[in-house]
Amino acid sequence: MTVSPELSDEIFPRETAGTYMVTRIPRASTSTPIDSVIRSLHGNRFECADTIFVTDDEGCLEGIVRINELFANVRGAIGDIMEPEHEAVQAGDDQEQIAVLAMRLNMIALPVVDKDQRLIGAVPPEALFKILRAEHMEDLQRFAGIVTHEEGPHVALDASLFNRFRRRLPWLVFGLVASSIITALMTGFEQTLSENVAVAFFVPALVYIAGAIGSQAVSVAVRGLSTDNISLGRLLQDELVIGLAIGLTLGTITFVSVFIFFDNVALSLAVGLAVLGGGAISAVVGFVLPWSFQRLGSDPALGSGPVCTIIQDVASLSLYFVLVITLVI
Repeated sequence: MTVSPELSDEIFPRETAGTYMVTRIPRASTSTPIDSVIRSLHGNRFECADTIFVTDDEGCLEGIVRINELFANVRGAIGDIMEPEHEAVQAGDDQEQIAVLAMRLNMIALPVVDKDQRLIGAVPPEALFKILRAEHMEDLQRFAGIVTHEEGPHVALDASLFNRFRRRLPWLVFGLVASSIITALMTGFEQTLSENVAVAFFVPALVYIAGAIGSQAVSVAVRGLSTDNISLGRLLQDELVIGLAIGLTLGTITFVSVFIFFDNVALSLAVGLAVLGGGAISAVVGFVLPWSFQRLGSDPALGSGPVCTIIQDVASLSLYFVLVITLVI
């Protein structure tokens, strides 16, 4: 078994596999006896010793052997117990690809290969934890409509007050301007509200329900877009069914509650149907919006929350007032 040599001081782009890669890793050829590999581990200081990387005579990756599998076997060659044709990343791959692959393969260390599939290093467990945490924080910022810091989300926490203010402001300004649509919508139904003031009581609840269902759908959509082996069509269908089921459940509860307190079948039906329709609309909008962002070449998580909220609120309230005019007034 050999230890991979140190590479030259090559500078890799930020947030790529190359910036996290270590090169002093244990590796062996497929024909190396298992007991020889175990003995050769002694006396070497590795930067990542959780996995044995198996290569052919030319140094191309053939597979991996997890450390627990290594010590569970003492006879035969290392090639007999390896996981063959193992997936790897290249030094220029983005850190998000690394995180997705590590979770999909249930790996604690990922091999890094060059364009000819020769093993050049590995992304160690501590780096994977840093990547997962960074991606999680970045997604949280984007869901909240916060522009990510150019040096990464971890730096954003220690940035100046003005810097943090500047990154949070853009999407909130958008939300403030877009909220004028809701104001205009409410103004357009001023006569409806004045004829039956009880109609206004349920606006906050409808807005909340639409936002909550939409936020869940956005989260599912962004997660689905980052996973290669999931059908987006199936996810969209599932979210629509779930949105309808949630809307039907909450709509039924709302209908019964409104009828008990207001003794008005028409108003109860209007509110219940609005919750049902709003749930379905919010689920579809929350799922389709990140997908549309990606199709347009933009980050699917960036600003999806604030934009989705405006669309859902306008659609849900419009549906509600149409139902009120049709059934109540």
